[in-house]
Amino acid sequence: LFRELIEILAISRNQKLPQAGEESQILELLIQRDGEFQELMKLAVDQGKIHHEMQLLEKVVEKRDNDIQQLQKQLKEAEHILATAVYQAKEKLKSIEKARKG
Repeated sequence: LFRELIEILAISRNQKLPQAGEESQILELLIQRDGEFQELMKLAVDQGKIHHEMQLLEKVVEKRDNDIQQLQKQLKEAEHILATAVYQAKEKLKSIEKARKG
């Protein structure tokens, strides 16, 4: 559009013919496009902020996932220790019962 405006201005100066209607239409289009461009730029900035926030949240989620995995590992270890302790307690009870009967 800008190039067209320059060409029209150059032609009208060379031909000395006023084409004000065409020039004003192109200027209006340029102003309209500029407004659209400004809106798109604002949208891009907003989306950039949202993207940055999402990246920060993804890091928080990743840290929480790691924390959960560590807790799961600790729980499995505790479960194994408790299962071993229960088994040993049962075995002791069996040997106590045998000793009483004996």
